[in-house]
Amino acid sequence: MKPYVFFFCASLLILFASTTLAAQQLVGTTGAFHSGSKTVAIERFDPPAKGTHRAILLVHGGGGPQGEWRSGGILQGLVQAGYSVFVPHYFDGEGGAWTRSPNPDQFFAYVRTLNDATRYMAQQPDVESKKIGLVGLSLGGYLVLGLAEETNSHPPPLHSPEIAGVVEFFGGMPQFAIPRMTTMPPVLILHGEDDDVVPVSMAYDLEKLLRSKGVNYEMKIYPHQGHGFSGDALEDADKRMVSFLLAHVK
Repeated sequence: MKPYVFFFCASLLILFASTTLAAQQLVGTTGAFHSGSKTVAIERFDPPAKGTHRAILLVHGGGGPQGEWRSGGILQGLVQAGYSVFVPHYFDGEGGAWTRSPNPDQFFAYVRTLNDATRYMAQQPDVESKKIGLVGLSLGGYLVLGLAEETNSHPPPLHSPEIAGVVEFFGGMPQFAIPRMTTMPPVLILHGEDDDVVPVSMAYDLEKLLRSKGVNYEMKIYPHQGHGFSGDALEDADKRMVSFLLAHVK
């Protein structure tokens, strides 16, 4: 749980550059993959440097793929760090639009769609497909944890890329995954102390679970922050995300 000092200076440079990009709209490309009987749109954003890049699956929250999360600099920071970032429109899949209820069947459907998304990523040109990283926000935080749990503890029949690191913003471990979890890749937990949507107790419960399984993790709880970060907390969270991923998805 010690910080990865080796990557600290590099991440500062990345974030300095990304502050300029944060106000800009990145231009990506849109593809599609099949998940069950559905066709799911997926956006791709690449760094300016040519060549092959590690890939990050960025999973949006309940507000959808065009939600407020796009203004927080997360996407820009990941691209500036040298990652190809894929944003699946997983509500297109068999889970449908989020019903805002703890429906395990809908969560399972979302996880299946995201698993299909990781295989789509691995098949794309200029992507280093052996290892990927996951970043999830709110509902997406639950889903990336559920996906990593399934891929590591109960691998699906079809081969999926190795998940080398998971960053979850103000989410938690899905209830169905808790009793069956055996192992996980390294996890970064980022949560607001005053979150009134996903209580901060979910972060502490996740920490307890990961510790009980001997999983490598880091955690930062931000005082006076709610469901979503702003100001210095947002800048610090983006910095921690980049440093963590550079340490594990490399």
